Amino acid sequence: MYLIPKDTMASKLDPAWTFLSGVERHFEEGPAQATRPGEREHAVVLPVHLHDGLPERLMAVGLLIDDQEASDVACFMFGLPLDEISPDDIRDACMEACNVLGGCLVMSKGEAHTVEIGLPRELPLPQFTELQRHAHVSVTFSSESDAGRRIVITVFDAIDQRILES
Repeated sequence: MYLIPKDTMASKLDPAWTFLSGVERHFEEGPAQATRPGEREHAVVLPVHLHDGLPERLMAVGLLIDDQEASDVACFMFGLPLDEISPDDIRDACMEACNVLGGCLVMSKGEAHTVEIGLPRELPLPQFTELQRHAHVSVTFSSESDAGRRIVITVFDAIDQRILES
């Protein structure tokens, strides 16, 4: 596969999150996690195209992030207080977080096996749930605060590209 070894993933995600948010968090591997109905969360997907001489494959790195965590990342990223952060700023921060976190998990395997990382895309929660239901989950890492604020990073493999295009 085109992922860094699982036993080193948390060691890459932890400092990447600190870089994005200014806050230390620890990520642990665990089961895939569903969206939480009634809670405000953001879902972003980073498409990863695999080119290895076979028909093109698509992986994706998904980020599911609590609204307050997303707001905090936007404040840190843009250096602004919460009352000056717009919904577009939060959306941009979520997409950049997915880009940075996803980028530290995938790698190319030489010239014959290259990886092309696409642009992150925010998905409505029902579409993210559909992706979870129909894609093969390779690995999930999460971090949850004592207050229940969570960040979930999931790598999906063998994705039907139509899920991301609809």
